Amino acid sequence: MLFESLANKSARVLIDNNWNSLRDTYEVVFKNAEFDDFMLALRDGIEKGEITEEVLHERRLEYLALDQMCPECPFLYACILNDLAQKALDCGNVDASWPLLVQGSASAKEAAVHAFYNAEIDIPAALKRRKAIAGATASNAKLQPAKDHAITLMTERRPTYGWEDLTHATQSIERELSDFIQTQRISLSKERIATTIKRWYKEDDNFRDALNAIIPTI
Repeated sequence: MLFESLANKSARVLIDNNWNSLRDTYEVVFKNAEFDDFMLALRDGIEKGEITEEVLHERRLEYLALDQMCPECPFLYACILNDLAQKALDCGNVDASWPLLVQGSASAKEAAVHAFYNAEIDIPAALKRRKAIAGATASNAKLQPAKDHAITLMTERRPTYGWEDLTHATQSIERELSDFIQTQRISLSKERIATTIKRWYKEDDNFRDALNAIIPTI
């Protein structure tokens, strides 16, 4: 889609479109700062050798490794590429401007998308929730053997007349489950087995379904 849209426009129009997109993105990301002042500082940094290919490469690696939702790195690349494309076009080198334009348009679009999402949603909170979910998933995986063993014990130890209730079943397997937790070095309190099983029953759908099959009167 990007190449189709580029093919129907002149290089000059595309350069102007990129500048308009970058200006809008800059206002979203940097709020009160001026885009023209930013471009003057960027060009000055390039001329002085402060912004080099090596510096850009390091910024790119940081962007890829740490925060791929940050719009600043693709925005910086788009500004430099579009500026180079404009210079090539001003010198009459249309062929040299097109590869720069294609890359610049892609980077400008990437920066705009990231700027929009950062403005519309709370990225730090979203990342925090993702880490919390991942942590909970890892914690549940570590506890699963204890849950499975509790179900096994309740199944094997179930009296002929069945368990009276969850408390009766839990008390009957408490010592064996406690020994299993200690042997397997599972991070659970042996003194709170009954409370833990009730919590599992409340929070874990699979555990609850398994217990309901063993203790229909829960």
